Amino acid sequence: MNKKTQQRRVFVVLLLPLALFFAVAGTVFLFPHENILHLVSFLTALLLSVAIQAAVFQRHIMPNVVELQKFKQIASEQEKGAQMLVRRDLELTRANEQLRKLDEVKSSFISVVAHQLRTPLSGIKWTLNLVLKGDLGALSEEQQTFLFKAYESNDRMIALVNDMLGADRIESGKIRYQFAPLSLLPVIDAVLFELSPLAGAKGVAVQFKNRPEKIPLVRADAEQMRAVLQNLLENAVKYSRAGGTVLIALAAGNREVTVTIKDDGIGIPQEQQKSIFERFFRASNAVKVETDGSGLGLFIVKSIVEKHGGRIWFESEEGKGVTFYFTLPVAQAV
Repeated sequence: MNKKTQQRRVFVVLLLPLALFFAVAGTVFLFPHENILHLVSFLTALLLSVAIQAAVFQRHIMPNVVELQKFKQIASEQEKGAQMLVRRDLELTRANEQLRKLDEVKSSFISVVAHQLRTPLSGIKWTLNLVLKGDLGALSEEQQTFLFKAYESNDRMIALVNDMLGADRIESGKIRYQFAPLSLLPVIDAVLFELSPLAGAKGVAVQFKNRPEKIPLVRADAEQMRAVLQNLLENAVKYSRAGGTVLIALAAGNREVTVTIKDDGIGIPQEQQKSIFERFFRASNAVKVETDGSGLGLFIVKSIVEKHGGRIWFESEEGKGVTFYFTLPVAQAV
């Protein structure tokens, strides 16, 4: 039964007892009042009218009144909820603004500290290099050993400072990318040449699997792509076991080129894989193998790849290595 039909029925039910009442009342007024039958009829019609209207009110009108009260209560609760949401939105806006200011202060602090550190560290490196080369006099074997360890430690500090500055520039948007058509083959070859001493020292074989003669040009910044490849390949070599193998492969699609870098090293624990691209994060097994490291490399890599319009992901199982994939848009498709 629709709403209009129900309202019509209620109206008719209310009208009938009123009609009965007025009919009997009219009869009483038209005929002598001494007739007790008329008086009884009048009172009966009055009581019947009141009873029927009370029943109608109870059955049809009262539920509507209750529903109306419910609607009012719901409307009141919704209004209170809306006011609470407005207040919470205002609080969150203020909190976000405070976090943004704190993040700016943090970034500024990191930038200042990193810049202040890089200058003296570079000076120390230059001085140690002079001493090790014998420009300031002959050294004993023991002196050379200790100075070389100091040189390596200083070099790691410079690398850490550079990573911090790189991450800060990425977050603040200070990096200016020079996008242009780029062939990945010479970039990969150059990185592999620089990586060969590290791979040779660890006994890791680095293989460019099925190296293609030609590959579509990608839209990329050459220096930033060099940083991405260097970071991923260095990690693959560092976390490979002695005598292990690192494989590189390229695959061309219609709109993108996919780069694959696979190692058979320590892998990434399952419960820590979700955090692998976060700043300063290092997997627990990686810390045991390589105590030095900033935990910024993969964060920087992901940021650069995504800035190029590409994607990056990985597959890994602890103890069985890791395979990183990233894509870059083909230059002609842009």
